[in-house]
Amino acid sequence: MPSVSPSARARAAVAAVLAAVCVAALALVAPLAQPSRALSPAVVLSTGFESDLGGWGARGAAGVTRTADHGPRGTHSLLVTGRTAPWDGAAVDVTDAFEPGTSYRIGLWLRLPAGSPPADLRVSVQRDLDGTSSYDTVTTVAGVGADAWTQVLGTYVPGAFDTASLYVESTSSLTDVLVDDVLVSGVRYTPDLSLPPVADALADDFPFGLAVEPVDLLGGRGELLAHHAAQITPGNQLKPDAVQPTEGTFTFDAADTMLDWAVAHGVRVYGHTLLWHQQTPAWFFQRPDGTPLTTSAADQALLRARLRTHVEAVADHLRERYGEFGTPGNPVFAFDVVNEVVDESQPDGMRRSEWYRVLGPSYVADAFRYARDAFGPEVQLFVNDYNTEYPDKRAPYLRLVTDLLAQGVPVDGVGHQLHVEVGRPIAMAEATITAFEALPVRQAVTELDVSTYRDAGESWAVPPADRLLEQGRYYRDLLAMLRRHAASLESLTVWGLEDSRTWLRAGAAPLLFDGALQAKPAYWGLVDPTRIGTTPTPTPTATTTPTVPPTPTVPPTPTATPTPTATTTPVPPPPSPSVTPPPTLPPHPTCRVAWTAHTWPTGYTATLRVTALGAAVDGWTLRFSTTSSDQRLTQGWNATWWQTGFDVHARDAGWNARIAPGRSVDLGFNGTHGGRVDRPSVVLLNGLPCENA
Repeated sequence: MPSVSPSARARAAVAAVLAAVCVAALALVAPLAQPSRALSPAVVLSTGFESDLGGWGARGAAGVTRTADHGPRGTHSLLVTGRTAPWDGAAVDVTDAFEPGTSYRIGLWLRLPAGSPPADLRVSVQRDLDGTSSYDTVTTVAGVGADAWTQVLGTYVPGAFDTASLYVESTSSLTDVLVDDVLVSGVRYTPDLSLPPVADALADDFPFGLAVEPVDLLGGRGELLAHHAAQITPGNQLKPDAVQPTEGTFTFDAADTMLDWAVAHGVRVYGHTLLWHQQTPAWFFQRPDGTPLTTSAADQALLRARLRTHVEAVADHLRERYGEFGTPGNPVFAFDVVNEVVDESQPDGMRRSEWYRVLGPSYVADAFRYARDAFGPEVQLFVNDYNTEYPDKRAPYLRLVTDLLAQGVPVDGVGHQLHVEVGRPIAMAEATITAFEALPVRQAVTELDVSTYRDAGESWAVPPADRLLEQGRYYRDLLAMLRRHAASLESLTVWGLEDSRTWLRAGAAPLLFDGALQAKPAYWGLVDPTRIGTTPTPTPTATTTPTVPPTPTVPPTPTATPTPTATTTPVPPPPSPSVTPPPTLPPHPTCRVAWTAHTWPTGYTATLRVTALGAAVDGWTLRFSTTSSDQRLTQGWNATWWQTGFDVHARDAGWNARIAPGRSVDLGFNGTHGGRVDRPSVVLLNGLPCENA
């Protein structure tokens, strides 16, 4: 157990609730686990507001008081009033209650005062470290009303901090909020380090890696990572927005934390990523006066210079800190130079990003040439993309790499993300790997995870035992295929350490270890398939188009962190599409939506570019209606997607919550249809219609 103790304010009446919460927490995080190697959960915070505020206070411009009105769960509850911004609310200091790397189960009850319209509420944690604030979402609950109390439960693992606070806010309105019966319990899980390391089991074929975040280096997670991985991929710490948030200001502290750990534990580092259409600061594509770059020769030269400067700065820092690439002290052996540049719906197969708008397709070759000059020959340079197993994505991807090689562009490797689900035909992935074996490049599986959901219609807190077993057999069969191509593969990386921190929706459980850090059938599928039986995995009929989202655009964790500025409060997520913001909120700006769809006999992929016209958008939801009940959403990316009846909804992913004036966000989804797909007649952004591009 971490060095925390039950709150001095804990009330005896809480004991029964604690037992129920802890049992629920363990059931959610440890399905089919070995006996959990953890101390019993201990209460670190308990507040019922019966006699005092229990340490809770106001956040931002809000005020807090105890009240006996509005039907408290006991005699009193906490009332939050006077909110002037969505992030105003109630907060409690948890600096002494929380410990980095420990798992916390956070439970509380929320309600709105009588007469209030429903609103979305969010529970978050602010962490301050070395003068920098991070804002982690624990959970968001939609449609909290005034008629009854809503119980909120969430799991949270804090990263490093000097100080921390737990707070409640509204993401959709400035309504008053009621809070009651807060109960937080913590438990530190210990992995079973007697199990065979995955890296050892695969060592004769290819190195095994895990994509991780700084919190995964702490406590039991760090022990689990060191035991099983031969290499790591920093999930977000080497992306453009993390390295150079403002022009000329480079920040490597988070990346250095990851690489220092790798050096200390003797593992390799696969860098991710130098160029991407997402998580790239807007200034890259703006003139010094803030206006968008054009296709003029001067603007093109400026963007190329910025790209070269960025690539060189990353390489120079890594060389200066860790020594020359290829020497024992420098763990970086490969880098994703460009990420997700292929769009099979375009005539030339290239994604219409800001890079493409200003420079055309030449920027891909530029990036590789700059990277070779900066990193030298010892670092393998990769292009990386998703859904490459599908024939319609495979063809333009293969054409791109073939053309680059023909131009003498130094492409060393091709990455296949393989974000898949149980039942995805493995033969399609094998066909793609086979096709690229005709080229003089290495290949890598860069972001593997296997969702237990077959489609968006399935939902559970804990996957059924038979689905977890099927998932294990899928990992087994996928590995058997990859071993047939081991000579072509540089490495195999799974996108995440354990299920409680996956980027996929709750219940997907796509990784090798559960939230209690215990091995699942998925682990045994890679290490010892005899442990999960010999029943073959059925091979479904191959389709011709993707049904899985691209690279995670937020950290692979349910506690995504918005990017705050030094002087402002974090931008909160937007309202639920089903809730109309109250009239006290400022009016939303106008917008434009460009819609494209790529269809085939039973399904389609739709992409939307949403542009803010006029004022900036700070937090957004999007909604449109399908024309037929046969049109069903199956998966989406760059937003949280769901469907109710004929209505398709999307909520921002946190990192793309702000759309600056004249700027755009790109998002998309896959769906099925019964024979026809029509463009929506109206797309609503925050409840107001956008013009069609």
